[in-house]
Amino acid sequence: MLPEPELLEVTVPPTTFRTTPAWLRLYRRTLPPACIDESWGFPATTPARTLLDCMTVVAEHDAERLVDTHARTASPELLDLRTHLRGSPTLRKQLRDAAPDAASEPERLFTHALLQRGIRLLANHPVGPYYGDFVDPRSHTIIEIDGRAFHSDARTFREDRRRQNALVLAGWFILRYAAADIFTHIDVCADEVAAVVRRRRRNRPLG
Repeated sequence: MLPEPELLEVTVPPTTFRTTPAWLRLYRRTLPPACIDESWGFPATTPARTLLDCMTVVAEHDAERLVDTHARTASPELLDLRTHLRGSPTLRKQLRDAAPDAASEPERLFTHALLQRGIRLLANHPVGPYYGDFVDPRSHTIIEIDGRAFHSDARTFREDRRRQNALVLAGWFILRYAAADIFTHIDVCADEVAAVVRRRRRNRPLG
């Protein structure tokens, strides 16, 4: 009744040896009780253990999406896992660079593009009575990622202009990008933001 998976992965005790069909992959190891949960009445690995295991078997962009989606709920438990386990260095990097606060796929992708350029901004951060998609208090810069679905009606269009005027008058510099451009020209957008943020950080006095 659910979509049938192409591959089923099962953890079994190290002493278990069975001939399996192509759609079934066995991992032989001993799991501590803290790494075992239950799902639909079946024993299953915990979210933290599953994230750790995924680092070695899925493509990097898929692992990145998994961590972004589940890091907030799984990270406390991840601290209890042994750091020498296979996959831990990759997972630590993914957790460090995770984008759990991204409100959309373009924002998630843009977070990672900026991190690759050494720029870390606050996602969906309050600025007075408003929220900015990406906010850098140090340079007084706000980055907005506009999707057509959320900015197409007349009322939203007017409110966006009033909001932007209020922020500009309060001293904020605002850059806006269409979500479609994040998908198709992300490097151009990220390079521009990184250059602007660095320049404004240099030119603005600290404090």
